[in-house]
Amino acid sequence: MLRDWICHADYQKSIRKELDLMTSSERSRLSLFKDSLSKLFLLNLDPLLPIIKPLYSVFGRPSQNQCEIFRSLILMLDRKVYSITRWSQITASDNIIRMLCGFKPGNVPGLASYYDLLFRIWLSPGKSRKSILKAPYRKPNKKLKANQKMPCKHAGSVDKLVTHVIKGGKLPDFRPERILQELLKHCVVEPSAQLGLLGDLSNFSVAFDGSSFYAGSSHTGAKVCDCRKNGIHNCNCQRHYSDPDAHWGWDSYREQYFYGDTLFNVVASDSPYDLPIYMRSVQASRHDSVTTVFALGEIKKLYPDLNIRNLLADGAMDSYAIYKLLKHNGILPFIPLDKTAKYPQKDLPDDVIGFTTDGTPICPRGLPYVYWGPSHTRNRLKYRCPLAVRDKRRPINFTCTCKTISDYGRTIYIKPDDDPRLFPPVPRDTRLFKQTYKRRTSVERGNKRIFEDYQVEACRSRSSRLRFSMATFAAINIHLDAWIKHLGILPDDLGLAA
Repeated sequence: MLRDWICHADYQKSIRKELDLMTSSERSRLSLFKDSLSKLFLLNLDPLLPIIKPLYSVFGRPSQNQCEIFRSLILMLDRKVYSITRWSQITASDNIIRMLCGFKPGNVPGLASYYDLLFRIWLSPGKSRKSILKAPYRKPNKKLKANQKMPCKHAGSVDKLVTHVIKGGKLPDFRPERILQELLKHCVVEPSAQLGLLGDLSNFSVAFDGSSFYAGSSHTGAKVCDCRKNGIHNCNCQRHYSDPDAHWGWDSYREQYFYGDTLFNVVASDSPYDLPIYMRSVQASRHDSVTTVFALGEIKKLYPDLNIRNLLADGAMDSYAIYKLLKHNGILPFIPLDKTAKYPQKDLPDDVIGFTTDGTPICPRGLPYVYWGPSHTRNRLKYRCPLAVRDKRRPINFTCTCKTISDYGRTIYIKPDDDPRLFPPVPRDTRLFKQTYKRRTSVERGNKRIFEDYQVEACRSRSSRLRFSMATFAAINIHLDAWIKHLGILPDDLGLAA
């Protein structure tokens, strides 16, 4: 039973009241918490109440301090503490920390209350994790090359998923992290959009990327059989794993296998603060292109009013199925071409002898044609003779056979529909593509904020639930940091005597 939810206005009143009653020694320490005080004073958790209320029974002993525990976990990462056990002890003994969280004197919850809340908001049915036994799950032997992604388990799986979606089929919507995604959306993403920190919502650009999230558990598991007593030390019997959610995956950045999850992060690429809008936890062995198919559908459900126009991603999404899906959704792809891909060299027209590595057609003189913009009515890309264009800009003494036809020179057209991967709607050699794709680093900076600035891996989490929860609280802190920097707010500006 959920009761006694303290609204944000009452939390702000209690903060002001307790500040007036502080001792002189506590006031001198309060300057160390001025940024934390400003962040939590602005963070409104009221939209979370209708989301988590159905998770509680209408009868029984009432639960208390739910929004305060959320606030406490957000503050925990802000204060660089990575153990919930240690943080619960700090909160109980530090009057300023208790006040910032919103706990009343003498009513600070214990460690069990923190984990009870985290269990409730993680929508994962099934057996208790303690009862799960699994066969030994050993690290793969084959080492991949530098910057190479782990291939899909099943060939053609992405194409089958995309075909299913385009035909109107529905994908499985099992998301244990749905409550945390709603928390991120309603409590920080929507306020950031109102502040104008996400960019143009009617012409929105997003950057996709998956990051390795190392688990804090052992990958060997604990044996429960009697094989060792019988002299068998390398058996294949089922074992107990403290983290049965973790899997082996390939970390292309560090060029090594890792045991844990993949944190799939979607960032508003036009945001000056690289703000995340959506995250999902998936198996470490899952390819990013598979996750992209699910993520696009879930983002549309989560943000129905968001008009995504541009998608920026790395080479992991460079597949025909992804281009087909993006075209179906009216999204422009900004994805680099795999180095192994080859442009067609056979059955070319007489005025094209080949293509550059960026997909620009080459004229019979061996010069690349000049891109002259798209033709939206006919869905094709226009290219002009380079010499005719150059004569108009800076005359040179050079003759060309195509100029004998007309001063305008030879014109050719490329249709992206013929091959959307090799010839995307925005050609890769254009200034627009290069300038837009530069913003893909926003998702890398966003991952850096989560993994390095807020050090979520330092929590040594032994479950996907705790790993994703810490990543979500780090993302909320990133938004709050942006609010403080954008608004230039200090406690004095909020009417708080720091």
